Amino acid sequence: MPLNIRESLPLSRFIYEPNWTPLKGMYVLPLRFFGSDRTVDPNDYLEVVRVVSVSGTDVAVTRGGGLFVRDRGQYKSRGAIDDLAGTFNFLLAEFALQGLASHPVTDVEIQDAKLIGRHASITGGWGSFADRTWGPYVLLASPKRDLGVPYGQPGNDYWPVNFYWTPHDPRILDRVADLGGATRLREFSPTLPTLFVAAVYHAARHDLAESIVTAWIVCEELVSFLWDEYVSSLPEKDRRDRLNDNRTYSVSVQLEVLLTVAVITSQLYKLLHDARKVRNDLAHRALMGQDAAATSSRAMREILRHAGVSVDHLPGYSFSSGSIGAPRVALEPDFDFK
Repeated sequence: MPLNIRESLPLSRFIYEPNWTPLKGMYVLPLRFFGSDRTVDPNDYLEVVRVVSVSGTDVAVTRGGGLFVRDRGQYKSRGAIDDLAGTFNFLLAEFALQGLASHPVTDVEIQDAKLIGRHASITGGWGSFADRTWGPYVLLASPKRDLGVPYGQPGNDYWPVNFYWTPHDPRILDRVADLGGATRLREFSPTLPTLFVAAVYHAARHDLAESIVTAWIVCEELVSFLWDEYVSSLPEKDRRDRLNDNRTYSVSVQLEVLLTVAVITSQLYKLLHDARKVRNDLAHRALMGQDAAATSSRAMREILRHAGVSVDHLPGYSFSSGSIGAPRVALEPDFDFK
């Protein structure tokens, strides 16, 4: 069936319309379409479908995975943009806990945007990272091509939008609204939501070193929290002071004590011990692999569960792969390429 792209409103209004509401924003990456299936109207991707309050800041979410905030001139300093990146990452942490992995946000990925009616878009900007800033608008403005015509097989329509956006269950927008999991993460450490977003993304992307390191940092932060809770429960001040010496009571020693006093289970102890070894093998011997990354990801999941964070929807480390199939005849290159 031919792909008939239609614009219910001209996309060019984001370039030529002189009046708009100023925004700052970026996109979930990889790109996601919050709907059962993608549509042929580019405007559907830009429509605001939910507004989520994140620590007192309203974040508008578009159907195409854009995240935007009002820009009233309050984001002119580097510190303000860093804080905004933290706001976006806080929301992305809740997305991750609800099953959607996204690359964490940095300051260079937050750009000026425009809101016209109920549609928001980034149409230009600065820097080299267009994939989550002005790139989505360019994709939506691209035409379709019938790649079958040169081979006498018309009807094979390609539209870049269908290859870059993946449909995602829109009910996730209901689940992220209360930000309960991300709020719990922030109780352990103010930077933990961002580190968690990175750990989940790198595991999904199979970035082995990054996955191992960030997952272990999350684990170590939670071990530190459990340790501090245990130490603070002891009645003797002198003993508390001795136990707060991290040079003597390293993470490995803390795990032994927490197991002995039944703060953690033997199963969790073994997982954390294995994840610590994996991290040390990477740091001191440059050893890494998919099994090691999977171990780190699993340890992070289980200590989060132990600490009261719901991980029922959290993606696990996947070993899946795919291919395009075999050629009818495998040809040899006609240049020097062995």
